[in-house]
Amino acid sequence: MNSEKVSVIIPAFNAADTLTQTVASVLKGTHKNLEIFIVDDFSTDATDKVAAKLAEQDSRIQYFRNPQNYGVSKSRNLMMYRATGEYVAFLDSDDTWEPNKLEVCLKMLADNPEVKAVAHALRYLDKRGNKLSYIPTYPTTKAEMQAIKETGESPWVFPSSVVVYRSILLEEGGFAEDWQVGEDTELFTKIAQKYGLLATTEPLGNYRIRGNSLTDKHWLKKRIASDCVKENQLRRLRGEKELSLNEYEQVCFKNLPLLKRLNKFREVLALHYMRKLGQSWLNREVLPTLVYGIASTAIDPQATLNKWKWMKAHDKLSHQTAEGISHSAELNRQQSSKIGELS
Repeated sequence: MNSEKVSVIIPAFNAADTLTQTVASVLKGTHKNLEIFIVDDFSTDATDKVAAKLAEQDSRIQYFRNPQNYGVSKSRNLMMYRATGEYVAFLDSDDTWEPNKLEVCLKMLADNPEVKAVAHALRYLDKRGNKLSYIPTYPTTKAEMQAIKETGESPWVFPSSVVVYRSILLEEGGFAEDWQVGEDTELFTKIAQKYGLLATTEPLGNYRIRGNSLTDKHWLKKRIASDCVKENQLRRLRGEKELSLNEYEQVCFKNLPLLKRLNKFREVLALHYMRKLGQSWLNREVLPTLVYGIASTAIDPQATLNKWKWMKAHDKLSHQTAEGISHSAELNRQQSSKIGELS
């Protein structure tokens, strides 16, 4: 077993109801050489009290509270510079890990020295904390990893699944602090393209479905950010100057002719409603599922039809054991693009 220290960074904002469970999932893990950083981003609930109590109970836990709301990117970056572990693992304050998460991830890094970051599949948690579905990941093979490096594809990983060498994070400067959303996609895509990222199909963590996430609040900016990441991937491959998020938004959205801009807005709004549809469906909320289904159908009928087909296939997929699921490159690409509407 790899005995190196892992620095676990947990940003928390109004997470009093989930933080204890999140931290417990780390402490119950088989890898014990840890330091855990909880950074309270100026919460208005009892997060500070919960975090302080957790830090009192285990010397490996360090608790910090921001003097104002900095946002998730700066919160993670501040802890990244405080960390002393060779590896950094990220965990959102409402997600959880399986006991063998770090053990498996560290073995993957040891077995693949050319890879500087690893990740894994997840399961969804509904609002009651029930594990109810499977979230595939990408890339899971060396061939898929190489495709990202050569073609500029994006990996499909959640922050709570990633373990990366701290030195790589420092070299890249961490998360972009001027991005409200999409900063994780931007950083992990860059790492995958430049240093290599490999994921396992084993679901080693659990992602909680919430209806008040930053992606929900800034759904248009999220789509623009995702498109900006794709554009900059191609620019890196061509050796061209990358665009800032503001530059991309001006060039590729705000400066579009009115009709094209309205059509783009329609497509993104349909994706937003389909994401809400997926959340409601996974939480078994009948009325919201119908409302968002009708709204998305009215805006983009074909895309909604494809979404319903995916939901039906995903329901069947979730009843299979994760270890028995086939993850060819094509399957991962298709599932990643469709499930991405829920992220």
